[in-house]
Amino acid sequence: MKSLQPAPPAVSQMPKAGDVQGSPTAVDVMVPLALPQLLTYLLPYPVPAGTWVEVQVGTKTYNGIATTAPSLLPQKLKQAKVVEDVPALHPTTLAFYRWVARYTLSAPGEPLRVALPKAHIPPLPKTAKAQKALETPWKINEATPPTLNPAQKEAVDLLQAEDTFKTTLLDGVTGSGKTEVYFALLPKLLEAGKQVLILVPEIALTPQWIDRFGARFGVPPLVWHSNLAAGARAATWHRVARGEPVVVLGARSALFLPFQNLGLVVVDEEHDPSYKQGEAFRYHGRDAAIQLARSWGAPAVLASATPSLETFHHAGTGKYQHLILPTRHGGATMPTLRLINLKENKTDARDYLATPLREAMQKRLDDGQQTLLFLNRRGNAPLLLCTSCGTRRDCPNCDATLVVHGDETRCHHCGYREPTPDICPSCESPDMRAYGPGTRSLAQEAQRVFPNARIAVADSDTTGTTGKLAELMNELAEQKIDIIIGTQMLTKGHHLPHLTLVGVIDADMSLAHGDARAAERTYQLLAQVAGRAGRAKLAGEVLIQTFNPTHPLFKALLSGDRDTFYGEELENRKTFGDPPFGRALALQLSGLEDNLTLQAARQLAQSFAHYFPKKEGTPTVLLGPAPALIKKIRNRYRYRLLVKAPAHNHAQILKWIESTPLPKNIRLDIDIDPVSES
Repeated sequence: MKSLQPAPPAVSQMPKAGDVQGSPTAVDVMVPLALPQLLTYLLPYPVPAGTWVEVQVGTKTYNGIATTAPSLLPQKLKQAKVVEDVPALHPTTLAFYRWVARYTLSAPGEPLRVALPKAHIPPLPKTAKAQKALETPWKINEATPPTLNPAQKEAVDLLQAEDTFKTTLLDGVTGSGKTEVYFALLPKLLEAGKQVLILVPEIALTPQWIDRFGARFGVPPLVWHSNLAAGARAATWHRVARGEPVVVLGARSALFLPFQNLGLVVVDEEHDPSYKQGEAFRYHGRDAAIQLARSWGAPAVLASATPSLETFHHAGTGKYQHLILPTRHGGATMPTLRLINLKENKTDARDYLATPLREAMQKRLDDGQQTLLFLNRRGNAPLLLCTSCGTRRDCPNCDATLVVHGDETRCHHCGYREPTPDICPSCESPDMRAYGPGTRSLAQEAQRVFPNARIAVADSDTTGTTGKLAELMNELAEQKIDIIIGTQMLTKGHHLPHLTLVGVIDADMSLAHGDARAAERTYQLLAQVAGRAGRAKLAGEVLIQTFNPTHPLFKALLSGDRDTFYGEELENRKTFGDPPFGRALALQLSGLEDNLTLQAARQLAQSFAHYFPKKEGTPTVLLGPAPALIKKIRNRYRYRLLVKAPAHNHAQILKWIESTPLPKNIRLDIDIDPVSES
């Protein structure tokens, strides 16, 4: 793919209307809407590309970005108004927006829609106190930095030597001090007037990270994510737009902030699937971050203890620099791992804690230490079934079972809820039973087995905000909790010095999804949650309950031989031409009628051969149409087509799609580089 050339880092200041000479001029404007093309408006005087303007679309007003002169001039043009006193978008940032839209085959305004969540530039604070705070320079005051071990110091020295674009995999075991490595890079970058972007996969990781940053540098980082308060959002946006040397900690949407002088991009936990935006504007945060760094000529650091297979492959071939941190920081040792074969250690019908795990938990309680029980399924049970007639409670809107949450059952796909029935709606039998574990039922069992233990649950039902999760993490750190039960929000980023036991309840669950990435993701998930144990002076232990103890990923976990497991997975990918040995594009068609949706998918598939005729060598092939893994969601039926090729051919893909008219009631979603089969 063609690289974007970095533009000069100077901040462009908006001209005042009275200072500008020139006649009215037409300009194409990028607006934060999912429109298929730029819109043309009339400005009172010429402006450079990147100028912020105010435009009317229909009856509503939006902020947009002036781009270039139109190729065709419409007969009638609406007037646009220049937004003064806001720095113009840097040419490099504008070029990045346009690249992402082109690469993902999205509407040109989609990146701007992410950059301006409310379709307007965030207003500056009105109170004098808030204005003064925004005018105060954001400046770090570094406390005494920690002593780095030799591997950390070598990594810092190599990264500090980089002053141009290069992608580096910072590959360190859990607890190895990867964060300290890129913390060490910040002072010199900020002194040079550079801006820094650090991405995290989930908002839940931000509270402890912010505390750690503040303890080290005396000031919190600027933060950007969807749940951010309006004032904090405005402060971050305007500091970045003004080109201040700052550190931004954000979720994937922070990629689209109006950077003026970006000097480093870090993607923490780069393997995490949360970096992929799964709906509408389907971009991959990690891949877009690499392109953002490339466009600015800045280093990109991908940090993980369990890299994605793509990143691991690129590091192995030399495309990425590979820096390894092989041991835990500060003398801590890796935890010991042990499998509990559930075929040999059977539990009662309603219980999920095998005897070896219960015994290990009791020992931790006796020793004043903490236990984490990991189960990636919230609620009480995933299935409600009548034992008399066999009827199960399914969602009326989706091809999914309703999950029991105490007195009500819920669909985790569309949000449908209904009271949990006492009798079967089909046969009126009172024999309705909930099957399978959830975090709530696991907590009930743990409380029954350990009645004096202090038990808490961490999932999206109980910790829906970052504040609640931060409070829970503080209680853990202060040893006010003995047993914490949670989902994947507990698997990464948390340092809990008194937590010495991790129990994985259903290690086989994610292997049953039928996804081509299931083994890779299960390995990553289990390795990350195992890494929460024994991160300080106390030794850690991990017990994994499974019905399939001979699976290769468990062998890799027990032996610590990640690279052999990754090598085997890569060989499988190579056999089938899957990424990173080929490229993929998914098309999903959805509609309210099953047969019409399938017919439209078949129509699109039939025209494929005309645009991609078979050739010798490695051809471009089409798989499908086939139903999505969950065929119906929110009363819409979904079918998928998968294009596999040695490389993307965006122009030909567009010709194929645009030449095949689809019914108006059929929606087509395009996903470049899909990471899920659902």
